[in-house]
Amino acid sequence: MQYRCGWGGLTWKKMRCVCAAMVGLLVVLLNAGWLAAEEPDKRQRFAGKKVLWVDSYHAGGYEWTAGIERGIRKALRGTGVQVRILRMNTKWDLSENSKQHAGLKAKQAIDAWRPDVVIASDDNAARYLVVPYLKNTSLPVVFCGINWDASPYGFPCSNVTGMIEVEPVETLVAHLRRFAKGERLGYLSADTVSERKVVDVYNRRFFSGSMKSYLARDFDHFKELFLRAQNEVDMIYIANYSDMPGWDSRKVEDFLVRHVRKPTGSRLAYMERFVTFTVAKVPEEQGEYAAKTALKILGGISPDAIPVVANELASLTINLKMAKASGIVLPVSTLQVASKVIGQEAYR
Repeated sequence: MQYRCGWGGLTWKKMRCVCAAMVGLLVVLLNAGWLAAEEPDKRQRFAGKKVLWVDSYHAGGYEWTAGIERGIRKALRGTGVQVRILRMNTKWDLSENSKQHAGLKAKQAIDAWRPDVVIASDDNAARYLVVPYLKNTSLPVVFCGINWDASPYGFPCSNVTGMIEVEPVETLVAHLRRFAKGERLGYLSADTVSERKVVDVYNRRFFSGSMKSYLARDFDHFKELFLRAQNEVDMIYIANYSDMPGWDSRKVEDFLVRHVRKPTGSRLAYMERFVTFTVAKVPEEQGEYAAKTALKILGGISPDAIPVVANELASLTINLKMAKASGIVLPVSTLQVASKVIGQEAYR
């Protein structure tokens, strides 16, 4: 026999089910309230802690640094950590004295602000700040963006860990070789300390010294070197303009469309409009990893317990406009594996 109550005609059996469900919901809501009450405390776990990001380069106009900054800010957002940025501005001033002075100024800023962790991005911050002033001290340092190998700086060590920057070189060159008429590879880039290091690493690790380098001081020099490379090599790796003096993206693109005859490629997403193939690293990965590692250290983990890692993310972009200008006809199978295809307007 089923008894009915005056509550919507529910039977006692159904009512027991409803009550059980309501009790369960109440427990969930109470737990949610408890968690919500805890959340502000979790968010403020690192309140008052200070992280200083020392950027080897400068703000504005350099997409690699901007990507690292986006990654750092994303990882530290809502943690309560105070973040400051110090720019060493050493990209284009190649004098040794100026770089050493930039490192000393960064050390003085650290002494004045007394951060709990320092994030140091790219090689110059490591060479001119971390090595002479911070290495094997009590101040934790997380590096990112060091090209290929951190061991020349003596990293890792007791207070230094981080993420090195490696590149999908063989993947990119494999794409270029499919459309090249020979094996000669040229490397065209801005003339900077980091790019000189990259040229040396590439030739030692991948090309047995056969890769020819073209390092440009400014845009006029870039144009001169590009035209020379077209006559000397079969494929051109256009690496990094790095806020090159005289660089105007529209003028560069127009120049390359008019003159390119060889397969071209790059490793940087912001170079995709200038080359046919871009197999790009993701700068946000470097910044986000460095910031998350800084949080681990603030949480009590020693830097020497955190191994050095390499970046893993990459994406393929194909530029149909540059492909057409180069006389390259891309098979559908190649387009299908691309993360992004741009330059379709060239075929309209």
